[in-house]
Amino acid sequence: MTLERIFASVFSIPEIMVNDSLELRNISSWDSMSHMMLIARVEEAFSIELTGDEIADFRTVADVREALNRRGVK
Repeated sequence: MTLERIFASVFSIPEIMVNDSLELRNISSWDSMSHMMLIARVEEAFSIELTGDEIADFRTVADVREALNRRGVK
């Protein structure tokens, strides 16, 4: 599963809208519950565990992608 597909699924938005500059605060369906769903789906899909600091710093799709890249996930 791709990061774009995860975002689209969690936030019920078209996958085409998902790009690195997309800010979570600009997604109307974003709230604390969907944020946690995003974290759970990313961790499950890529078999990783994100730190609390990383999770708190997520503001854009690029932020999530950078956390994955630091772990060698492409």
